[in-house]
Formats: sequence, C-alpha cells, structure tokens
Amino acid sequence: MAPKHVYQYSHARKKKASKNKNKRKTPKESWGSRFWFGFLKALGFVVLLGMILLYGDSARLTSIILNATPVDQLTDETTGMVKLEGQAEGTAAFTDEGKLRAHFALIQKETFYWQCSKSGCSYKRNEDRKPEVSGLMGVNGAIVESDWFRFYSDWLPLNASTVDADEVPNIYEGDSSRPLLVESPKEKAYGYYAVSPGDHVAVIALARDGRLEPFALPGEDEKRVILIGTSVERMVSEERKSQIVYLIIGAVVALMLLPTVIRWIRGLYRKIHGVVHR
Repeated sequence: MAPKHVYQYSHARKKKASKNKNKRKTPKESWGSRFWFGFLKALGFVVLLGMILLYGDSARLTSIILNATPVDQLTDETTGMVKLEGQAEGTAAFTDEGKLRAHFALIQKETFYWQCSKSGCSYKRNEDRKPEVSGLMGVNGAIVESDWFRFYSDWLPLNASTVDADEVPNIYEGDSSRPLLVESPKEKAYGYYAVSPGDHVAVIALARDGRLEPFALPGEDEKRVILIGTSVERMVSEERKSQIVYLIIGAVVALMLLPTVIRWIRGLYRKIHGVVHR
C-alpha cells in the first residue's frame, strides 16, 4: 500500500489536471457564446437602423403627398410636385391579351415567385423587378404615363368576370386581398393593378413643361414612379400605417438593445471619468 503522502500528492495532481482541463474548455465555450451574442447584437442594430431609414423615407413621402400643389389643369408654367384628382380617361382598349376578360385604361402587371421559409411557402413579389405597364390614362386632360407606378388601391379582383374562362382554374387566392394568376404552378404568378375609364383617381407626379413626369422615391433614387390612388387621404393613411409598423418593430428592437447601450454608456463614462481624474 502506498504511503499517505504519495496518495495525497497523486490526488492533488489529478485535481489540478482536471481543473486545468476545465480551464482549457471554458475559453472555447465562452468564445462561442460571445460570438453569437455579438452577432445578435449587430443584427439588432442593423434592423433598428433599417426601421429608422424606412420610417424616414415613408415620412418624407408623406410630406411630398401632403405638400404637392393641387391643380385642376396643367399649363406650361406648372412646375414642381402636383396632385390631380378626377375621372380616369382612356380608350378602354387594353387588356392582358388572352388572360384578362375586361378592358382597362391602365394596367400594371407585377411578377411573383414561389418561395419557401419557416413560416411556409407562398408567392412573393419581386420588389426589384420593374413591372409591365401598359395603357394610356389621362386625368383632367393630363396624360399619366410612367414605366413604374406606385398604387394606393386594391389589387385587381380575379374571377370569372375579369379573367378569361380558360384562365379561371389558374387563379391563386392564397392571400384573398391579393389574388394572383398562376403562369407556372409553384414557380411564377402575376398580380395586377388596374384603372378603368371613369374611375375616380388621385395622381401625385412631377409637373414639368406642361407634362406629368415620374419622380424618385425617397431612399430609392433609381426608382422613379407616379403615385396613383383612389384618394390623397388613402395615400397618406397607408403611409402612416407603414410608419406605425416601423415604429413598433424599432421600439421592440431598441428595448432589447437597451441593456447593451447602457453598458456602453457606463463604460464610456468610466473611461472619461478616469482620464479627467488622472
């Protein structure tokens, strides 16, 4: 049997080795935790910044809508942002040939692609792809023409009265407020905004040399549009609803980041306080 002091020495060495082993593991675990915690914080600040920018862009667009000069008729001297309200004029000769039954003065066809996520699969609009715009519409004698419109109105209802009989089976109503016409199942579909002759519309555009021209959206310099809605009030209401969503998301993220910001402020205060008292 080994002497007592040899046993104690051996036990102490094993204990020390075990402690050193645990110490070697700890940095790996803490590094992983710090990495993911830092990543989540960075992601939170990115989301917060995004919400601030989106809110600012929407607020500026709301200001443009509210401050646009209301005019009844365009003249060669009319310049700047203007808003016209009146009955849509057009020949009612346009339709998406072979798909839509009705005729419209103006129609904008937007592309949707099938996408899947954790919440499920559905058709998602391609926000970057320029839509197909056809037709020629006028309001109070002014021609409303652009490569891209932003609509503040409902999507065109797709049913037996608006869609050709052969296309009715291809109607997708996954979102009842936004019916789509499927071109390739679980691949591509189309949604439509349309204006019929005689519809009451409100138009916000840039007036120049007696013509209406598209203008750049705040925060999207390359996206030049003309705004079309059923009324100016609806335009403003929809923008303010978006702003409320941005504020709510931003506030939730800001509350989650508040402890981190407080720690940073305290650390900065200690550094400044330490420098002052040296």
